[in-house]
Order: sequence, then C-alpha cells, then structure tokens
Amino acid sequence: MPEETQAVQTLNPGAQRIVAGALQRQKEAGYPLLGANHWLLELIMRHGPMAEDMARGLELVSLQKYLREQLSSGKAGAPLDEVTATAQAVERAKARGKEQATERDLAAVILTAAGYELVEPSPAGFAAVQSTTSSTAPDPGTASLSPQSSVLSPNYQPRARRPTPTLEQYGRDLTRQAAEGKLPTVIGRDQEVELMTETLCRRTKRNPVLVGPAGVGKTAVVEGLAQRIVEGRVPDELKGVRLIGLQPSTLVAGASVVGELEKRMKAILAEASQDGILLFIDELHSMIGAGGAVGSGDVASLLKPALARGDLACIAATTDDEYRRYIEPDAALERRFQPVRVQELTPEQTLEILYSLRDDLSKLRKVEIPDEVLSTLVEFAQNFMRNRHFPDKAVDLLEQCVAYAITHDKSSVELSDARAVVERMVGMPLDLGDRLASLREKLAERDLLKPEDVDALINRLEVTMRGLDLRLSRPNAIVLLIGDAADADEVLSAIMAKELFGSEDRVVAIDFSRFVHPADVTSLIGAPPGYVGYSDSLPLHRVAQMPWCVLRCENIDACHPAVLAVMTQALSDGFVAEARGKNIYLSDTVVLLTAHLDAGSVRPFGFRRGEGEAASRAADVQSGIAQVLGDELASQVDLVCSEVPVEGEAGRRHLEKYLLPDLSERYSKRGVSLHWDESLIQWLLEQHSAHSNQREWERLVDERLSPLLVKYLPAPSQKEVKSLIVKYEGDQIKIDTINPDQPKEGGKE
Repeated sequence: MPEETQAVQTLNPGAQRIVAGALQRQKEAGYPLLGANHWLLELIMRHGPMAEDMARGLELVSLQKYLREQLSSGKAGAPLDEVTATAQAVERAKARGKEQATERDLAAVILTAAGYELVEPSPAGFAAVQSTTSSTAPDPGTASLSPQSSVLSPNYQPRARRPTPTLEQYGRDLTRQAAEGKLPTVIGRDQEVELMTETLCRRTKRNPVLVGPAGVGKTAVVEGLAQRIVEGRVPDELKGVRLIGLQPSTLVAGASVVGELEKRMKAILAEASQDGILLFIDELHSMIGAGGAVGSGDVASLLKPALARGDLACIAATTDDEYRRYIEPDAALERRFQPVRVQELTPEQTLEILYSLRDDLSKLRKVEIPDEVLSTLVEFAQNFMRNRHFPDKAVDLLEQCVAYAITHDKSSVELSDARAVVERMVGMPLDLGDRLASLREKLAERDLLKPEDVDALINRLEVTMRGLDLRLSRPNAIVLLIGDAADADEVLSAIMAKELFGSEDRVVAIDFSRFVHPADVTSLIGAPPGYVGYSDSLPLHRVAQMPWCVLRCENIDACHPAVLAVMTQALSDGFVAEARGKNIYLSDTVVLLTAHLDAGSVRPFGFRRGEGEAASRAADVQSGIAQVLGDELASQVDLVCSEVPVEGEAGRRHLEKYLLPDLSERYSKRGVSLHWDESLIQWLLEQHSAHSNQREWERLVDERLSPLLVKYLPAPSQKEVKSLIVKYEGDQIKIDTINPDQPKEGGKE
C-alpha cells in the first residue's frame, strides 16, 4: 500500500475530506506543489467556526477573500504536502493518547503552518514537531502569506507569517511601497526618525506619537522609518517589520451596521498583534468619536485595551492643536503614547527638499525648473505664507508652478512665470505698480484724503507690499482716521480693497465699540476651550482666509483697555493669537483705524518727519493720540488722516461725480429722472461751510432735498418716466417737471 494511502487512513473521515479538498484545489489551480493556502482555504470553507476559535486573529470573511485572490494569482503559500500534514496531525493525536487524527488535529497543523498562534496549548510531546515545522525556511517564491512574498530587498524579509487581509483592505503597506521605490526621499528628519526608533525599542510605552503643526512633514518621518526598515538600517527588534498605515475615517466608512466597526477592529487588532507588524495611525485625533459615542463605541475606545496590554506597537501623528484638544483630555489614551515633537524645517532644509523634488518632477513632467526659481519660491513662502509651515507650503508652490508650465505648454518654469503664479495662488496683488497708480488716481478723484496723505500712503505701500520694509511681520500700513476722515472709512476701505486686492469684498470690518467689558476680549479672539462660543466664527477668521485684505477697525477708542491692549500687541507683532492657539497674521493687510478724536488738536502729519516744524507738529499729534489710545498704539500708527478735501473744486467734484449721481441713480430705478440745476449745486457748496464734516453735508441732502423728491415717485401702476429738474430759488428748493419735448435748462443729470 502506498505511503500516502497508509497515512491518510490514520485520519478520521472528516480529516480525510479536508485532505481530499486541498488536493482538489491544487489540481484545479494547476499548481505543482500543495501549499498552505490550499489547506487553509479548504479548512475555513469546511470548518470555519472551529478554525476561528482555534487561532488568534483569524477573521473568516476577509481571510476567505484574501486566500482566493492569492490562489488566483498563483501564490500557494508555504509548501505543505499531504504526507507531512498527515504525519504531524497523527503526532498530535498520539500526544493526546489517540491513534487516529481528527479534523481538529489536522486544523492545528494547517494553522500553525500558516503562521497563526493557536489559542489552545500544544499537546505534550508535540513541541518538537511544531518547532521543526515553524523553523523550516519556506520557498522564497511561495513561502509567505504576506503580500510581500517575493524578495523585495536583500536586507529586508518580512518576519510576520500570518495573513493580514483586513490590514491590507483598510491600510497602506509603507514598507512595501518603500521597497518598490514609491516613497519620496526624506531629508532633514534624521533626529526625529532616530528618536522614534528608540521609542519603538522600549519595553513599555513604546508607542510614539508625532506632534507638530500641519505641513511640517510628520508623515514623511514615518516614511523615512519605512525606508530604513527596508534598507536594514534599524535595530534587530525592528528588522523585518511591516509598517502599515491606517486612517480612522477609512475604518468607519461603510460600518453602518451595528457591530460592524467592532468586528473590523477585532480583526485588525488580531492581525496586528503578531510579531513583525507595526501600525501607523495618521490623524490620531480623528479616532475620538469615530464610529460611536466618545469613550464607549468609537475607534479610540476599541484601541485602548490593546495598547494597554501591549499587544501591538503603534505610531501615531497629529497636530499640536488636536493633541491638546482631543488626546490630552483622555488621560487613558494619552499615557499610552510617547510624544515626539516635529518642528518646522528651516528654509535651507526646505530648499534641499525642493532640489530633490525638482529632479523627480523634471523626469515625470518633462519640465525644467532652474535653481533661482526654487530659491525664489522658498523666499516667497517664508515672507508671505506665514500661516503655513515648511516644507509643505514651498512644495505646494513648486507643484503649482510645474502645473502652470504644463497647462501653458512650456518646457521650463521661468522666474517671471513663477512669481506671477505664486502671487496669484496666495491672493497677492499682481502688477503692483499699476494697482498703486490706480489707487492714487481713485483717491485723488474721490477726494477722500488730502493730497499729501495720499502721497504718504502710496509711498508706504510701494515699499511694504513688495516686502522691502525692515519689519516684514507688521501690516503693510496702519492708518488712523479721525475727524472728517473717519466718516469716510467705509468708502476708503472699499476703494483700497478694490484697487489693491481686486474686490470690494476683501474688507474685514470690526466695530470695537461693542467691546466695552474685559470679557469682550473673547468676542475678538474667541472663547477658551470648553466655554460658550468656543467654536464660533470670528471676524478675524476672515483675515486668515484672505490674508491680503483691508482690516477696518472702527471706533478703536471706544473699546475696553483690555481689548485695546490685545489689538495693540497684534499690530506690533503682526499677528493675533486666537483662543484655539493659532496665529492669525496681519502682515499682509492694510489696517484702517477710526477714532472719534478732536480733529482740531490732532492735525494730519503724514509719515513722521525728522526736522523743523513738521517734526514739532508730528510730536504734538502723537501726544494727542497717545492720550486717548496709549503710547504703544500711537507709536504703531504710520499715517494719521483727519481732513477730507471737500471745499472748492474738490467739493464740486464730490457733488457732481458721486453724491448727486448716486442719488439720481437711486431715483432712476423708481421711475424718476433727476436733473440738477447749477443753482442747487452752488447752494450745496455754500452750505458746506456751515457743516463740520462730509457726513453732515450728506445728512443735509437727506433731510432737505430727499423728502421733497419722494413726493414725485410714480404709482406702481404708472410706467412712464417722470423727468424733474431741481433748482434753488428764493431761499428754497424748487422742483419742476420737465415735459418730454421741453429742453432742460442747463442742468446736470
């Protein structure tokens, strides 16, 4: 009788069916050798619940799918012929005092060969057989159930033997990507990688969490570790480790059925608990509350017991803000991790990264990037993107420039193109010279500032908006509007936003007269965590969203001293530290401050001069402002404007081009065509001398002229347009109706 037949007869009928099924699967697949994958698939198809009870980390549904994919691609796993499997099953049976092996004995042999740890202890006398089986080096082409079954690197062979179908479904194998050369080169992070490696080699609390601002390259540090593992440049404890990245959001996706998330996490933890598996959880804070109630059914609560027992090793990453907000309050979770701080790279280190990326992009995109372009990008990112961090912001600029070259069918990135692309990308005004010239023209045309104030403002912006001032962190200009100029703040801010930044919507207005109590500081910078209004949107958040804007701070003199102190410090430092811990930078803004001060004692002086009468006048002005706003804020002001030129020709231009045409346009929409006689214009010009500022001049029109015009509004049913001419005769305003054929008497529309 052949040896195979004698061996099979020592099995009970159930075990014999497993052997026959495995042989049939080998025959159908056309594989020359019987492998562990054939055995394991046949076992779980016939006795799945039994196998799940016998082995740690075996999840039937995902494992079945995984084994079918492996066999369809010609991967049979570690060689295990029927004679060897039967002999080992019989040895197990004899160790139990039985002559014939059962399905459970054969299952133990199959699971052990597949790398699973058995829940039940090995029978006495079988330890030697198990040791011999597990120590046999499998064939490189078919050996491992890991997807890295082939020799990926001479210095790297995965030591995890059990299959990890759930991890492969929901994770990303970083060591495999490193072995295949799919990870970018990591520059300037040797210290962080070494510290993380040391932490992983600890006996307790060996779970490092990378903490640092968004964009500093926390994920790159982990990718650097994966590359070192593949290259063999790690301690023996980490050699052959598979580093698998997980996203909590991916785990939760599709787990709407009750118990589905727990099932996934159970399978993941069982697979990751074997020797040779290292998890990386990006965005650690997103585990809190993911998939269930915080502290009970979320991913974090399912992970904490495994971390507490030390069943697995885990690397995590999160930002400083999220670590304080989500991780620190959960003491049980926080003490499982060892923080590793990841600081922002220097401009020099970032430039080295851009050199490396430039080479890759040139090969991939066929676009050349000169060295001077890279230096310009780093310098621009450092000066004008303060709310982001290196190297992420510089890499974004480089990618955008390459995309611009591809879109415009260019073979290289020119320096002029790079500047235009990055300025457009961050919202920085393009063609600054033309914009400043247009602003000068509009301000002179509208007579919103005196000519010397316009010159001083434009000269200031010529320097600061090009990044050539000595203190780049300060706003581009801080202008204090008092007296008549304060009443024109809305129009002035709208014109500056339109001409400098391209849209009147780029105005952020904050009324400081609302902040009259010390606690109102929270209305400016936000409430502390846990307090009402912590997550509310603030006006300053709009500055963070569009850094290049006009920040109009109204009634700065009416706020509480505590609020004024915060704003003064912000103007000095160039940023506001909001309650969430983030900095909102004001360095790219133009700040307009309005205050109701006595314009008679505080006269405009432009930028402070250094000699003669101008210097004395500047000292008087600064002294008057300091009495109301404080010495520190007064020293931050670049330009003080108190008068609006509305007399003589300036006043006539204002009337004829803006005030009266604006009123005519409003009535035109209601079916009334207005024409202004010269006598009315002269009367309005004369009336200005009796009114202290432009706002009262406008109020005169609203109170004396508008009530008379309202009476001529047509009824809703009337469709014809009424044409009126407005005069001033006999010390009163007179309104006459113009017939369609009647010529107008030299009036203005």
